[in-house]
Amino acid sequence: MSAVRHTRFASPVTLLREWAERNDRQALHEALFVGFTVDLPFLEKVAIPVARGLGARIAVIGDAAQGLHDPVDVRMAGRSYLHGLATCRGAFHPKVVLLVGEHACRLAVGSGNPTLSGWGANDELWTVVEAEEDESHALLADLADWLDELPSAVNLAPWSARHLAELAALLTERHVHAPAGPEAGPRLLHNLRQSLLDQLPFGPVDELHAYAPFIDEAGHALSALVHRLVPRRVTLGIQPRWSSYDAETIKEALSGSSSQIRLLDETRMRHGKFVEWQTGGRRYALTGSPNLTRAALSTSTRDGGNCELAVLAADTMPLLPEEGRIAPLASLVGRTIRPFTSNCQALVLLGAKTDSEGLHVSLARGRPTPVAISTSPDGSPGSWTEIGSIPPGALACSFPQPEVPGAAIRATCVQPDGSAVESPVVFVYSPVHCARRDGADSGPRLRYDYTAQVLFADERAARRFETDLLRLRELTAGTSAPRVSPATGAGASSVASSGVDRWDAYVADCRRMIGAPLTDLAFGPLQFGLPQAPSSRWVVSAVTGGAAEDEMASEDGAEDEEPLTASVAVAPHIPPDQRVRCRTWIRRWVEALAASGESPAAPVPVRLVVANLYVRLLAAGVWAENDQSWRDGLSGLLEALGSHDRPGEADQQAPPETRRRLDAVAAVVMTLLSQDATFTGGGEHDVLAARAWQSSKDMVARAEPAQVEDLMILPEQALARVAPWSEVERLIARAQEDDPHAEVVEELSAAGWEASYEDGLWEITGSFGNPVPVVSRAADRLGRHHPSGVLVRARSRNRWAFVAWAAPHLVLLNPPARVWRTYDVRPPGTPESRFSGGDLSAVPGRIGAPAPLPAGAPEALRKILAEVGLLYPELIRRLFAEGT
Repeated sequence: MSAVRHTRFASPVTLLREWAERNDRQALHEALFVGFTVDLPFLEKVAIPVARGLGARIAVIGDAAQGLHDPVDVRMAGRSYLHGLATCRGAFHPKVVLLVGEHACRLAVGSGNPTLSGWGANDELWTVVEAEEDESHALLADLADWLDELPSAVNLAPWSARHLAELAALLTERHVHAPAGPEAGPRLLHNLRQSLLDQLPFGPVDELHAYAPFIDEAGHALSALVHRLVPRRVTLGIQPRWSSYDAETIKEALSGSSSQIRLLDETRMRHGKFVEWQTGGRRYALTGSPNLTRAALSTSTRDGGNCELAVLAADTMPLLPEEGRIAPLASLVGRTIRPFTSNCQALVLLGAKTDSEGLHVSLARGRPTPVAISTSPDGSPGSWTEIGSIPPGALACSFPQPEVPGAAIRATCVQPDGSAVESPVVFVYSPVHCARRDGADSGPRLRYDYTAQVLFADERAARRFETDLLRLRELTAGTSAPRVSPATGAGASSVASSGVDRWDAYVADCRRMIGAPLTDLAFGPLQFGLPQAPSSRWVVSAVTGGAAEDEMASEDGAEDEEPLTASVAVAPHIPPDQRVRCRTWIRRWVEALAASGESPAAPVPVRLVVANLYVRLLAAGVWAENDQSWRDGLSGLLEALGSHDRPGEADQQAPPETRRRLDAVAAVVMTLLSQDATFTGGGEHDVLAARAWQSSKDMVARAEPAQVEDLMILPEQALARVAPWSEVERLIARAQEDDPHAEVVEELSAAGWEASYEDGLWEITGSFGNPVPVVSRAADRLGRHHPSGVLVRARSRNRWAFVAWAAPHLVLLNPPARVWRTYDVRPPGTPESRFSGGDLSAVPGRIGAPAPLPAGAPEALRKILAEVGLLYPELIRRLFAEGT
């Protein structure tokens, strides 16, 4: 069932409350709030918590110059919803509320801004579409077209544009698969390419009624409307004190028809706009955002007008109120024009986004001078810190250090006349934090929230954790983490949409599965692509008392101690009387990890948690000097970590950072196991170490020590067993000694490509379309064995691409363009992850403008060539003599 109705209900919050009270308890997937003036603190009180509580991914889009909020009053932007700014030559003026669930949908198009006045005090006018049971409506299809086209006419941050494109695709897919409905009915009109007035029918009509709080000073729109519809009678609604009008221009505009004025009641500000006319016994109405102004009705957005949205409907009920005195047009006097000022900003920052690649900012227009970017945790005076600048002429820039979601960002620059200009504040958007909450939340997870400290201090928590491990192992059936689905269809998880990095999405799913503190333990420095609060070491002390199980669950969730993270590589302090308990529980947890018979192995994040705890207990000196039982535990731990080499379907879909972390943790564990042992001896410890070495050597050879800095713990405790960086590096080098490139060549060969090396240059040949993802993947793999630099070219038929890579700089040549592009690629980003899409326009981190080949080698390329021992002219000769 789908229905359309006009309503003067006070607030779209009514739609949210009705959704919350649905009998079918249907989750809300998407919520979109669009307006001219936006009051974020108001929305955070009445709408955002409700929509978020229903599970929705939320976006709030408004005119960049019309925010009503002070940054210090905004608490949830970027953390719970996307706040996007829009600009165009006129005003960004549409008013839309969209709610999309699994089978139902609500759309409201009207006149009310998302403010206290627009959604509460004013008399507004809305057209509401209600669709149930997978039904759709023509208005929803029209809205999809508008959302899809909007970024071509209005300036939006790229992630805001992608968000709207995803909503458009969702509505389109729903409309295509919905049962056929009536073709006639209300339709959505917009003015992106053509003015609203030009989309109205030609007259003559019998009667015209109109009202808007703003009538332009010269009366152009009113005059053009009368000229278009040619009405016999005109009634214009006016609130004498609150409407903005010029009596003389109104008289002139309506002079060619029989006209009168209805003086409307002024107990409430009447903000609902409409034009309605009657002809042939039928009534038609245009309602929505446009006022009776030239910029709203008579000009398209493309030609410098506002961006407006309206609904054209037939057979409507009368919209002009019957109450109010009728007065002749001649009696209208006075001038109450309130000049509209767009507060057009000379500098507009459209938005800021954080992910594992860093902080990304987007400007509405490039500036001739550098634009300084500053951040603040809350936007308060005195809290701003400059982090860098956007180069002259650039529209966007990426900074390598991620920012905390919700932090305030502003831009400043010096104008040609020497004056300084400052942008409105935007808030750092995290797609992971703002993702829809319902899909992934239903996956397997630990029953309780745990921290490292409580696991060893509380006997009941340790026992519950073991039970949880076994339960989770069975529920996940060998998967590495809850699967992150692509954002296709209503039921898909939007965690993977809106430009969400696969790694960020994976970490977010792991947090839902095992909790934030244990995720921090599992992934150490890797997961800090999304900034976290600093934390300290943990200290174990006994928890005593006879509290009930439910009470203990509450205490676990309210643990005051901060979790251990990679920011401090120190050993925990464990009193001697607690060490036997710690040894017992870590042994049992290792046993709970391994697959046995048909039982699957525990999920990868859980294996990493237990490995982290084990390494830290060794550093804490939990085992006595003559107690070597820890070796058996480490051997079992290595076996559990190595089960990733027999991946299930979900393991294969995990991001590459997961595999790198597993390999590096295995290297630390193997380093500890090899201490005081040899791989060729005949002693018990030697045999155990040799057996573990044979099964884990491949993992160790792939390991990168930087991935496990959090496990390079200082030996502060008596009896401590630690794995110093030098020992880990030495073991990795030993695993790689046979042929450091064999694994890379084998991997490329399995993909159908051939790898060869000659005089400093690697050549990758095969059958592929776009060589950029191939050459970046090969450079990523080969660069792990050549930290000083590697030169790689990938060729297929007549296409090729060349990369010079030495972290953190990558230099790319992608013919037919004969220019060098230099990029900054920092962990956890890699050449493969950064360029896997093949679209260079979407790759962040570019340094400066492309440099023509005749200008010589960029600085980063010069350094790599010096390390490899190849001259720049020789490189160019080989590339173009053999590659064309």
